[in-house]
Order: sequence, then structure tokens, then C-alpha cells
Amino acid sequence: MRGAAIQEKPATKVAVTRCPDYGEERVRRAVRQAVALIGGIADIIKPGDRVLLKANMLAPIDPAESVTSHPAVVRAAIELVKEAGGVPIVADSPGYFYAGGKCRALTVCGLKDVADELEVESLQFEAMENPFVETPVPGGVYLDSIFAARLALEVDVIVTLPKLKTHASTWYTGAVKNMFGAVATRTRKQAHILASYERFSGSIVDIFSVLKPQLTIMDGVIGMEGEGPRHGSPRELGVILASRDAVALDAVASKIIGFEPMEIFTTRDATTRGLGNGNLDEIEVLGAPIDEVAVNFVKPSGKRLNLPPLLMKVAAGFIKVQPHCVEDTCDKCRICEKSCPVNAITMRPWPEIDRDRCIECYCCNEMCPTGAMEIRKNWLAKRLSR
Repeated sequence: MRGAAIQEKPATKVAVTRCPDYGEERVRRAVRQAVALIGGIADIIKPGDRVLLKANMLAPIDPAESVTSHPAVVRAAIELVKEAGGVPIVADSPGYFYAGGKCRALTVCGLKDVADELEVESLQFEAMENPFVETPVPGGVYLDSIFAARLALEVDVIVTLPKLKTHASTWYTGAVKNMFGAVATRTRKQAHILASYERFSGSIVDIFSVLKPQLTIMDGVIGMEGEGPRHGSPRELGVILASRDAVALDAVASKIIGFEPMEIFTTRDATTRGLGNGNLDEIEVLGAPIDEVAVNFVKPSGKRLNLPPLLMKVAAGFIKVQPHCVEDTCDKCRICEKSCPVNAITMRPWPEIDRDRCIECYCCNEMCPTGAMEIRKNWLAKRLSR
């Protein structure tokens, strides 16, 4: 009797399409092509589905600075959802609700104008009544529960719209990390207090496991290199990426900008947990090949040093990659003080950092509107950095 034929598991699909700039028609065409290459949207979104378009809206920043999801990409996503019969809602929460102050991120980032023009709802998660719901994390490694955005829990479909950037604490930020913006401040601070790259990244994967999107459309037209996710430098890439597997998309996107996918802990951890597939040899890249669009990004200062783990433990006390205030740039807004998860910053009258408390999470750098909280390496860290 002949044995049953072994069926090969179909490869995960990630589409990469070229898009030279943010002209609306070119973005529309690139987004549609990318989604079509991975099988279209009809079996993801059904008529009447409420669809969260989870933008990347870190702070009230002009889209020309390449920090947030570009309005042209959000527009193209809204149009696709509406054509499928879905009801799109554009939403996000700025970092720490922009340090406790009144935030105009939706307007400044250009997303409210697009949503209003296309007659769809746009909001910050915290604007809803009872905006965050304590939610268990089954199998959570670092977080047993999270305070998740109620809207993200209630919609039928989540489409995440990340921006392709480097990140001081996770080295790369993309589809998996973008869901970090759908939890309350208390959960974000709890994650940051875990301090180490591995633990913080693992907590992001805990959040992602609860708020897993069904579709990712990534803005890689102009990304950010260096001191991302806010104070890096814009870098032209000219691509839009799409996938039903957020982890696979992150693997491809990080490879495009010069990382090995498994050195990005969110990708490695999510793959290990079975939340997606970050193994490049098991991913089918459709459209433009990786090597044709690859750009070697400048890496963030917080990037892991080139030392074996045992030596890293020995050298850790002598290696410093720390935030420092540049007084000439500081406007004393106190946002760094408010955003520090361990209360290590005091205004006297400039930000003074308690080095014994500082966990080097770089939230102060990320939230600082002027870039005054610079990340600096000491001599040994510079010598040992990649």
C-alpha cells in the first residue's frame, strides 16, 4: 500500500512593490498591487466588517519628517477597505498620550484630514468611553495581562499600517511593534520597565499575541535610519510592503534595511511562539526582490554590541549607551520627565538624570520634541559597537 503524499506547507507571502514618492496615484497603485499579490482583500474583509486601520502616530509631527504613517498610504488603505464593503476606522495613541498633555497628533500627522475627506471615523483610542480593557495574555512570557484598546478588541478586522524605521530600543520597528500603540500608558510603562532589549521586545510580542492584525501594509517609501523612531534621518527606500503575516513582513523589511531578521528579537520571539513566520527561506517575496531594493540603514546607537553573551555580562558595567540632555536644544517642556517609566528625570531647571535609576529605555529620547535628549556612547561602547 502506497503511503500518503506529503503536502508541502505553502510559503508565507510578502509583497514588495515600488513607489518612488508619496504622489497619491502612485501610492494607490503600489498599495493595490501589493495587496493583490498576496491574494487580495476579499477574504479578509467582508461587507459590514468594522476595520481598525492602526496607524503609526507616535507624536504630533508633520508627515514630511518620516516619523508617522504617511496620509497617502492611509488614504489608499481606507479606499481598499471601503471597496471591500468594510467600515474603516483610523486610530492610534501617541507615545504615552504624548506625555500626558493635550495632543493634536491626528491633525498634525495629516490623518484627520484624509479621514474626514473620505467620510470615515478617526480617533485616538483614549477618546472613547472606557478606552482600555484589562485583557489576559494567554501564554504571555513577560505580561500576564494588558490594558488593550477597547476598539482594537471590538472590531472585526485589524489592518496595521506601520512605518519602516530603526528604533533605539528594538533596533527595528515595524508591524509587530506597531501594535504597542494599542495599549494604555500603564502597559507601555510596564513593558519599558523590563529594561533589557530581549525582555522589552518579548513584552511587545505578548501584546501582539492578543492584538494580532489580519493584514499589514507598510509605508517604506521614505523610512527612518539612525536614531529612530523619532530623531533619526529620513532615508528613501521607495517601497510598499504587504502581507497577511506581520512577522514575515518584518523579516523581509528588516532584511531590506540591513538586519538579519532573527537578530530582531520581536521577529525571532514571535516566530518561536508560532505567531508568524520570520524564516526568510520559508517566505515567498513577490514583486521586487529584496536585493534590488535593499538599502543599508545606519543603525541606532542602542544597537547591541558585538560581544558574546558571557563577555557582555562582564563588560556591562563599563559600557555606557545613555541619554544626555543638550541644554542648548532643550525647551524645558518636561515631556522627558513625564515619559520616563522609572521616574529617573528631574527638572533642575534642565533635565537631570538619576543614573542609578535610568534603565536606558530611551523613552526620553523618543518623546523629546526637540531632540535634546541625545543618546551617547562612551569610548568603550563606541569601540565595541558594530
